Order: sequence, then C-alpha cells, then structure tokens
Amino acid sequence: MLLLRIVEIIILILLLTTLYVVIRTILFQRSMGSVEKIEGIQVDEQKVAEHLAASVRCKTVPLDEKGTPDPEAFAQLHKMLEETYPLVHQKLRRELVNGYSLVYIWQGSRADLEPVMLMAHQDVVSADPTEWTHPPFEGKIIDGFVWGRGTLDIKNQLIGIMDAAEALLKQGFRPERTIIFGLGHDEETGGVNGCKVIGQMLKERNVRLAGIVDEGGGIMEGLAAGVRGKLALVGSSEKGYLTVEFSVKSAPGHSSTPPKQTAIGILSRAMTRLESHPMPTHVRSLRPLYHGIGKAAPLYIQVAFANVWLFGPFLRRWLVPLPEMNASIRTTTALTIINGGVEDNTIPADAKAIVNFRLLPGDTIADVLWHAKKVIKDERVHITPVEGKFNEALPVSSTNTSEYMSLAKVIRQVFDNPPVAPYTMLGGTDCQHFVPVCDNIYRFTSLVMDESFAGLEHGIDERIPIEGMACMVKFYAQLMQVWGAKDMMKGKE
Repeated sequence: MLLLRIVEIIILILLLTTLYVVIRTILFQRSMGSVEKIEGIQVDEQKVAEHLAASVRCKTVPLDEKGTPDPEAFAQLHKMLEETYPLVHQKLRRELVNGYSLVYIWQGSRADLEPVMLMAHQDVVSADPTEWTHPPFEGKIIDGFVWGRGTLDIKNQLIGIMDAAEALLKQGFRPERTIIFGLGHDEETGGVNGCKVIGQMLKERNVRLAGIVDEGGGIMEGLAAGVRGKLALVGSSEKGYLTVEFSVKSAPGHSSTPPKQTAIGILSRAMTRLESHPMPTHVRSLRPLYHGIGKAAPLYIQVAFANVWLFGPFLRRWLVPLPEMNASIRTTTALTIINGGVEDNTIPADAKAIVNFRLLPGDTIADVLWHAKKVIKDERVHITPVEGKFNEALPVSSTNTSEYMSLAKVIRQVFDNPPVAPYTMLGGTDCQHFVPVCDNIYRFTSLVMDESFAGLEHGIDERIPIEGMACMVKFYAQLMQVWGAKDMMKGKE
C-alpha cells in the first residue's frame, strides 16, 4: 500500500511538472505575424556604390595606436561628403567636434519631442595591400561589389545614412522629431576623442535622446544555435572590457642552479588555473534572444529556454562547446600576451602575462578580479587592471519600447519579415559613450550576409554587394521617417 502511494505521488509530480513545462512554453512562444514588405524610396544602386567607393579612397586610418587622425584623409572625406550631399549640408546643421568628428542636426518640427540619433564612424583599420585582390583604398567597383577597407566597418553605414537623408530632403521630408547623425572619428581606438566628446556635449546641452541605432548585428543564417533560416539580430547591450596584467617577481640567477619554482613557472601555473576555471555560465541571458526568435526556433529549443530551471544543464552542455554561444553566456577569459626571460641560461627576475576578459552584462569588473584571485590562489601573483583598458558591460536596453518595436518593424518591412531578436554584442562600439543620455540604445547593421562575409571586417578583401548598399539606404530612409514621427509605432507605413 505504501509503495502504491509513493508511485501515485511520483506520477502526480510528473504530471504537474509536465503541465508547468507546457504552460511556461506556451507563454514563452511568440508569433510575430507578418508585415507588408515595402518598396521604399527609389535608389540608384550605381550612384550609392560610387559614393561608398569615394569614401573608401579617403584613407582614414589612425596614425598610431592612440588613434591620432590623419588630417589630410579626414579633410578629403569631409569635402567628399559636402560635395556629394549638398542638401544635407544646406538643410541640416553641421558641427565639427574635436576637429574630426561630425554631428548633423536635422531639426524637427516638434521641439517637445526627444531627438533620436543614427550613428556610424569615419575611421577604419589598416590593411596590407599586398594581400588583397583589389587595393584596399582604391574603392574598386567590380563583379557587383564595392571593394575596400571600411565597406563593412563601417563606411557603408555612414554612406547609407547620408544617401537616405539626401533622398528624403529631395522629396521635401521634414521630421517631427529631431534626428541627429553622430559620426565619430576614432571608434577603432576606443572613441575617447570622438563620440565620448559628442556624448559629453549632448549631456552639457541637456539633450536626452529617445533612441540610438549604431553598428551591430545584421541579417544572416546561423546566428543562433539550432535555428535555421535568416535572423535579424539587434544588439540591446554589449559586453564589458577588462585587460589585466598578471605579474610575478622572483630572485634572478643562473640556470645551472635553479630554484624550486621560477617566476615563469609560478605565472604559468596561475594562467593554467585561470584558463581551466572560467567564469560561470548564465544560460538565462539567452532567453530574450530565443523568445524574440519565437516559433522560428524548433519546438525543443522553445521548451528548453522556456524552462531553463529544468533544462539548464542540457543547454549548458550544448552551448559551451560552440565558441560564439559560449561567449554569449559567460564572461570570457583570453590569454593574449606572455613575457618572461631573455636568455636561455638566465633565470628571469619577473614574468608577466596579459589577459583580456569580455564581461557579460550582470558580471562586474570587481567580480572578475575576485574570481581571478580566488582561482589562482597564489599571493605571489600580482593582479593589476591595465590603465585605460576597462569598462563595465553596458546596460541592457528594453525591447518593450516603441523605439525597439518600431525598429524591428522597419527591419521586417525592408527585409521581408525575418524574425527579429535582441542579443548582447560580443565586441564594443561607440554606444558606450551615450549611456548617460539615452536608455534605448540598439546596434544593427542593415545588411543581409552569408558565410562568405566571415572574417571580412578588419580582414582581407573586405567588400559589400552593391544591392546590399541600396537596401541599406532604403532601411535608413524608412527608419528616419518612422523614428522621425511623433508616434513611432504609426510612423511611415
């Protein structure tokens, strides 16, 4: 009788658990429906391609690691923008910030509405021309592509914004809400002399922004593990950054009479422990992504993410071996530099290693430093954050705002209804400098990509399809009309 009672209780628990899992899955599931694809403004693909090619020929590469700009290159780019977009320079107020960054203010008809800002950066990274199919700074238009450094990161976005604004001005469009273009000049080296100054300027003017769109996720297959088909990912946050020096000092000497442990040995053991004991995973951080994807994800994935309390260990086992997904659920640890010793017969007096951590929102710099000290467990290893090489993870912007929902709608209108979902960017952008003046910061690059784009940003043979640039112009024109309206959710249908 007792055994039967136990079996009944077990069956009841299983039934209740199953019911709870089903209910949570139903509540988690999301069907976006569909919106009507728009034609958008008329775009001359060849002209847009020529504009991007002209910007590529302006070699806006920093002169040094500090991001010192090349005055001649930026003067060339600014002149090109003035000549190519006459209406933008007639109708919008242009401000030169700190010598090289650009701010354009498109004054709206309603001064009571908070402005919005669209962003891009003018600077690009260097490129070795000997390795390229077509020279990286000649802006060649060949085989349906614009080739050159910056065509993906991120002069495409700069030209997309400017071409869209020029086209709308020709149509006589004026926004109700003020639209600002924020074009920094040193994003690739941290943005401290560009967008950081722009952010401070807006704060001093008591400007509060309703929303920001900067570079970020795009539209591509394979962006989320287990999901087939194209997805549009919008960065709602970005990971923090922390570079730490680990150093050990010991008595120098001759290699013929070595001590029990050398500085190199002590440091090596510490680095091994640090690498083999990573920061803990947070599988729940992916729930917003898979909730946004909704029914485009297989049912088993929807069930698992709706019930992380039950399926968390299985999800963790699945996701951790996948590098990008692993980086999306934890603060990562990367050993990047190690130095110690200069002669083969001399025991060095010190050894140093540099480790870069990328902080998941929810983890702090203090958490990482405490974790490193705990797992190394050796007072001989000194732990020091590198000056100027750290910032906390950025706040997570809401997806329940009119700014996000209208942005998602525009993406679906222009790109024919891909699922749109939020995610945390693994890299950094200039967005960090605008947190004090904006809550709704989103990161999206309006380009459909496939596996052929892998490694092109900052890599060899960077290029963009001409038709992709035309779609980018249409996207920005539609977004300007929607975000420029008093009611973003009505906006431009």
